[in-house]
Amino acid sequence: MRPKVSVILPTYGDPAFLPRSIESVLQQSYPHWELIVVDDNDPATEARRSTGAAMTIYREDGRICYLQHDRNRNGAAARNTGIARAAGEYIAFLDSDDEYAPQRLERCLAALEGAPDPWAGVYTGCEIWQGGRLVRRRTHIKSGNFLAETLAAAFPLSSGSNLFLRAGVVRELGGFDENFRRHQDYEFLVRYFRRYSLLALPEVLLTKHELGTNRPSLEAFQKTKRQYLEKYRLELAALGPAQRAAVYAEHALGLQAAALAEGRPGAFCCFTARALVRRPGYTLIRTAKLFGRRILGRSGRVEA
Repeated sequence: MRPKVSVILPTYGDPAFLPRSIESVLQQSYPHWELIVVDDNDPATEARRSTGAAMTIYREDGRICYLQHDRNRNGAAARNTGIARAAGEYIAFLDSDDEYAPQRLERCLAALEGAPDPWAGVYTGCEIWQGGRLVRRRTHIKSGNFLAETLAAAFPLSSGSNLFLRAGVVRELGGFDENFRRHQDYEFLVRYFRRYSLLALPEVLLTKHELGTNRPSLEAFQKTKRQYLEKYRLELAALGPAQRAAVYAEHALGLQAAALAEGRPGAFCCFTARALVRRPGYTLIRTAKLFGRRILGRSGRVEA
């Protein structure tokens, strides 16, 4: 009997794109899967009612399980609910506005089956779409252990939908930290990379749709950064001076981009200065690329 893959799909808010995500699982070339949809909407909301209505057509499919939280908890909690219900030997995640290529589960399983320690997971190439337009194609990825990059929140995962993992490892790590409303994927991966590594499949097997409706405020993003860096202060202390400076520069540049998106020049200059102190040349290049991406976005060109 071939191993089962448990696909965990948390959903929150407007379910307009949920059927597209579910259909991408139904169209998989690998047949041995289960889909666990976890509704994280508050029961009293219109989003809960419309999500329940959207799920009605799948009630007769025994491969699909629909779970509802008794209150809005967060994305990490929704994933943990799915993990607790999962019966597969492998676990894959899918956000409710993303979609799998038809061969995704088959390709990921073939890469990971029989792989020795420390290989316990797979990520793949990804296309990123905004407003119905392809803006980025990430295929220049590599296999390895990326603890330092993950501490910097700079590992190019693209989306939590891009994780395909051994179920036993997910449970060994205790799932996701429900104290994090942002950076849940990075927080999980820091713990993952303490022991395990990720295999890379450069083939584009995931499409991520960025809708721009779930962007945190700059203040909320700063709070997440502080929470993340505080939790992993011991790992940061164990890095060499250059690596540690790189981590702090990356976080400052993330906040720099958020400040620019909100049109806050004072905050933009502040975070740019923080990054410049730690990695001057790199910061200048990244700042130029940031403005370049805005220009590319307006011109319709695709970033590799």
